Amino acid sequence: MINTDYSAEFGRATAGIVNIITRSGTNDWHGTLYEYFRNNKLDAINLLEATGGHVLRQNQFGGAIGGPIHKDKTFFYTNYELQRRAESHFYNSVVLQNIQFINELKTSVYGLPAEPNLGSVLATADTDNGFIRMDHRFGENHNLYVRYFINDGRLGNQSPLNDGSDLPSTFRDNFFRDQSLAGSLASLISPKVVNELRMQFARRSFNFPSVSSQPHLELTNVFQAGVNRGNPEFYRESRYEIVDNLTRTMEKHTVTFGGDYNWVRTQESFPLFYPFEAHFGSLGAYLGNDHVNDNPNSGLVCASPGNDPGGPGPAGCQHPGVIFFERFNASTNPPFTEMSISPSAFQGNSIPAAIRNEAQGILDHSYDGLFIQDKWRATSRLTLNGGLRWEWETWPSNVLNTQWKNFDPRFGVAYNVGTKHNVVVRAGFGLFHGIIPAPLLACQRPSCGGTLGKYPGRPFEDSLNAATRIFAFGSAPPLTAFALSQITNGTYPDFTTTSPFTGTTTGPCIPVSTCGLFADVVAVRFIQDHKNPYGIQASLAIEFEPFKDTTVSVSGLHVRGVHLGSFYNVNQPPPSGTATVHDSLGNTGSKNTYFCPVAICGPGIPGTQDLRWAIYFEATSRWDSQYDGLLINVNKRLTHNFSYGISYTWAKSIDDGPNPSFVLVPQDSQNFRAERAVSADDVRNRLVLNATVTTPKTWDVFTRDFLVGMITTIQSPQRFTKFVGFDANGDVFDNNDRVGIDPRNTFIGDNYRSVDLRLSRKFTFRENQSLELLAEAFNLSNTLNVRFFNTVYGAADFCPVNSTATGCLGGPFPNREGSPNQLYGTPRAVNNPRQIQLAIKFNF
Repeated sequence: MINTDYSAEFGRATAGIVNIITRSGTNDWHGTLYEYFRNNKLDAINLLEATGGHVLRQNQFGGAIGGPIHKDKTFFYTNYELQRRAESHFYNSVVLQNIQFINELKTSVYGLPAEPNLGSVLATADTDNGFIRMDHRFGENHNLYVRYFINDGRLGNQSPLNDGSDLPSTFRDNFFRDQSLAGSLASLISPKVVNELRMQFARRSFNFPSVSSQPHLELTNVFQAGVNRGNPEFYRESRYEIVDNLTRTMEKHTVTFGGDYNWVRTQESFPLFYPFEAHFGSLGAYLGNDHVNDNPNSGLVCASPGNDPGGPGPAGCQHPGVIFFERFNASTNPPFTEMSISPSAFQGNSIPAAIRNEAQGILDHSYDGLFIQDKWRATSRLTLNGGLRWEWETWPSNVLNTQWKNFDPRFGVAYNVGTKHNVVVRAGFGLFHGIIPAPLLACQRPSCGGTLGKYPGRPFEDSLNAATRIFAFGSAPPLTAFALSQITNGTYPDFTTTSPFTGTTTGPCIPVSTCGLFADVVAVRFIQDHKNPYGIQASLAIEFEPFKDTTVSVSGLHVRGVHLGSFYNVNQPPPSGTATVHDSLGNTGSKNTYFCPVAICGPGIPGTQDLRWAIYFEATSRWDSQYDGLLINVNKRLTHNFSYGISYTWAKSIDDGPNPSFVLVPQDSQNFRAERAVSADDVRNRLVLNATVTTPKTWDVFTRDFLVGMITTIQSPQRFTKFVGFDANGDVFDNNDRVGIDPRNTFIGDNYRSVDLRLSRKFTFRENQSLELLAEAFNLSNTLNVRFFNTVYGAADFCPVNSTATGCLGGPFPNREGSPNQLYGTPRAVNNPRQIQLAIKFNF
């Protein structure tokens, strides 16, 4: 991990840089064979596994060999590794408690296939990866290496979010193949001049088909069934790269300059809202048993049957807050006006190829960079590094402007104070530009960018329209319930032919889209002058050796993220009102609401600025972040058969939500400052202890060559956001609404604690041949470490201080923080329980 010398050679990364050097062959033959084995018989039970879902079978095995083709001249090294893995899924505790009712809803109300037995569904992960490297010396002045790498995977029933919220109908298979051919030629041009030329061709292909074509039915921020929205069906990247660096060594200076060129083609298929998507604000709305849509005139009672407490209500009772759907037929007149979708489309085992092909786009772009740097050995104790990197990305002219001013100065200094403790002081400062996320930008063409062009008054947006068209419908519960029942039977909301109130062809709201908000959706459109993100890093460290075999490092690190990318809703209207709400401590404040005025639209209808769009998410580079950390490391080298390490980190991370995620879209598009809070990645304290003990080789044959190693990790809780669970502020979107005036990430999780143990024994047969047996235990004490919590509060405000807030009626409630949601604060995902791994390695 290169993060302190501030080299200008490396670019396209805002934080640390990972430099991987593969092994190479030598004049001697050497290699290894290995097998790592895991099985559920050895593991503890996961708290969130389904009944019968305690399955894990994993074999990870392979071998490596290297040696000379022509001694002192040509060498090769190759490794091939295979993994065969099958394991049970884990599920949100809400899913485990309600799977019976979810299946009753799917089969009896929607006519969809039931979810399979949760314990019977296995995620498979079969992978093969390998590489071969050849090194050749052309005389004394030229060294060539060529490397081919392949990673081939066949993964089945993968959870896209892997956080417990996915039901099996959301799972995807993943067939990927990642290949690269790279080479390097290092040439000694003169005793003081060295040139390095590197080239690469790579192709990465990810086929990510859904295992069903069922509609996406989501209990907001809790769980979802049906096609997962957040992943492309297919993604391919082809890359050509050439790099050349020249180094000139002088008496006290080593000057290096060079550049790199990357050409990349991104191809993506992304049917975002196929076949349709519905968001529900509560479990009662999802199941239709909350009495909200009771209709005395028709005799409709929206409650669980008497013989099925907790079960779903009858059809017509389930009321989403918003329904999204996508039209793919551009050949209709006018385009994208098909009236219906066949309900048979909901019964498939995958999204049809025709739909995948419609929602497809290709983008070509390049990454380019030049740099120069100087390493100056000013004195025998003082070394200074200074450099400048200039990099830019090129895109098609209708997509993004090239940012020509991405200059990254970088400086580093190391001073050897000396003394008997070998004190060294290091410091550095630098700018590090990153890249614009190509997969998100590429989504514009398949489906995300909309078909109606730029938003009015924003000519600086790019001109990349989508090949498909997305719509949204939001209204009062009886109307969204009716629209849901109609689209489930194949009719889109703008082509319904009966009244939701009379059930006949006469009456109000024909089609139902006329009684609510019905408009287009732009899931993301970039501004054309989108800036590249960059990080400002500064560090100061002191290293010394208090004892002969022990080093201590104390360092401070500051990282500021600037021009980070995300998106926000530019179609959010001016506030139509304010609500008096509270934080979790009872402090009072106000919050803007955006509902369409009742006099115009009726009660509960979300509002928009331009009626042509329900949501218009614009991607910009307005976000930032800040990280400050103190790192203390103590390491004792392996002497006298004992080594240890102590690593402590104190850190604080603050940001304003710089992540292109629907749950992080700002609540108020005019008030980004309200988004600034402690980061979800903030871990205030982290302590890692490790130790290794070996038995001396001089002991007898039964006790020598043992190794015992241990790693203990303790860290402070992570933080999560308290969500309302429905569209409390009336801006159409329900994923990002927070409770009251609480900032982001005020729900504090649990501490993390884990102890890992390794025991191994090496048997040496000959000087260069040995057999090693290993046993490893992860989370040895089987500590419950919750990874994610259910943080949907279920009300617009905190009920103990505002009992009349939406969602609080019927209180007080005995749940955490007075939440009306009894599942608030329960586990959604946990880290692995105790796991055991056995291994055998043969080295020669």
